Amino acid sequence: MAGFLPACTTSEAGTPSPSADSGSTATNEPPSSTGSSPTSVDVPPRPRDLSLDGLDPCTLFTDAQRAQLRADDVRSDDGGSSGTIYKDMKQCTLDVTAAEPFNSYDVVAVTDVDFSFWLEEDSNADAELISIAGFPAAQFHIKGGGTHDCAIAVGVAENQHLHIEMLPLSDDVTGDEICQGSRQAAEMALQTLQTLR
Repeated sequence: MAGFLPACTTSEAGTPSPSADSGSTATNEPPSSTGSSPTSVDVPPRPRDLSLDGLDPCTLFTDAQRAQLRADDVRSDDGGSSGTIYKDMKQCTLDVTAAEPFNSYDVVAVTDVDFSFWLEEDSNADAELISIAGFPAAQFHIKGGGTHDCAIAVGVAENQHLHIEMLPLSDDVTGDEICQGSRQAAEMALQTLQTLR
């Protein structure tokens, strides 16, 4: 997939599974963790910690960044009614509905699971260790989720990560374009987060 660094690992995540109708990682909840999850990957250190405590993920996108993503509708969710796998985590959805290709971006501020969860050996995701602005991250898709599934989890602090995923609403969006869109949104979110923390 586009944007992958040289292969570091292929892992299979056990808890999450694709949503029946969207292909996203949106049905089951990963376990809360009290420490970094063990992986077979040598994860480099973060440049610094960027706490997500109390953060509304919608504040991670400036007007200019929203325009670059073509997002014409932005809404927050406290996680109570969210379809993501992260229960009760603050989420932002940015919709692109004015012109094709239609899609949305889901951004979740995960405050109780380390990003390395996605790199664990016993999971159900194909994941690779990548870097977003110097921060370790996992780019992954759920096994069996098809080609319309590619998410980024950026490790910004211990047991905290940003989960960013582009969800296509048009049929002609390729898997590579989904990964590129997820990565672009992740880079923007992290750029803004560093100015807020």
